[in-house]
Amino acid sequence: MASIKKRGESYRVQIRRAGQPEISKTFKKKALAKEWAAATEAGLQNDSYRADKTKIGDVIRDSQKTLVLTYQKGKHYRVIDEAFGHLQLQELTADVLIEYARKRFETVLPVTIKLNFSYIHTLLKYAENKMGLKPAMSEYSRARAMLKDARLIDSGDSRDRRVSDQEMALISSKQNLHSNRDAKFNFSLKDMMRFAVLTSMRRGEQFGLTWKELDVESRTVGVWRKHPRGKKYSRVPLLAEALDIILAQPRGAENIFPISSNRAAERFRACRDAAGIEDLTWHDMRHEGVSRLHELGLDSMTVSMFSGHRDIQMLMRYTHLNPSRVVENLRGLNL
Repeated sequence: MASIKKRGESYRVQIRRAGQPEISKTFKKKALAKEWAAATEAGLQNDSYRADKTKIGDVIRDSQKTLVLTYQKGKHYRVIDEAFGHLQLQELTADVLIEYARKRFETVLPVTIKLNFSYIHTLLKYAENKMGLKPAMSEYSRARAMLKDARLIDSGDSRDRRVSDQEMALISSKQNLHSNRDAKFNFSLKDMMRFAVLTSMRRGEQFGLTWKELDVESRTVGVWRKHPRGKKYSRVPLLAEALDIILAQPRGAENIFPISSNRAAERFRACRDAAGIEDLTWHDMRHEGVSRLHELGLDSMTVSMFSGHRDIQMLMRYTHLNPSRVVENLRGLNL
């Protein structure tokens, strides 16, 4: 319902609707204020009004109340806020987005720009569906199509980095077990890295595991995994060595691994750099795990129970088989 208040020689219109930001405008004449209020309310009613004054930054802050953001997602939203937070929705035109992508291309790869744009799309859809606003989706689509044609947005090559046991041993040897911070958490980087390879889990899944979801008898553990309609609960099989690693962890905390996902990644990067190993990420251990499970002779449907991949084609992107290992395992099976 619109309210009109006189402020000095002007008339201020305020329109408030549940689930939407306040809409307001000031007029010198009351008749103009009434006319605008009636037209705006009619537009809201038939879904044709476009709240042009709402800024991208306002959408980001509103979305943070609803969307669950990981550390990495939060970083992307901060980048978007810095670039566009001061702009109104109507000002996020194709030209603005294209210029932004061209500048980003000077320092990052096309795959990173593609990821940036996916988060911009999420925010625009949030503004449209959750806040009831009218972002210019056609401008976004036009910019994305042009950038894709220009190869400024691209999926990039499939990463095929393998991780050796020697590399993991060297990295874990750099952990200072006597440091105050590590002693406080009482964790073993060696165990956590090895577990990542044995299970092929995402980092967030691994460090979200809880003791109450562990079933030692069935050798499975409950995991909340990514899903298009929100997270989905699954029970994941464990190799014998993976179960041994779990049972070796200190009890007391709710989580099996007594450290946060981000803290584990931080320690991994520090030890990796100290070991002088380049071009290696924590996520590469997930790739390694998927590859090793396939090399053991497990079929893709079985491997997907470990990794959580719903799309077998995506699972294949994670698989980089070593022929010599396949032959070695075949010999062990007398094949």
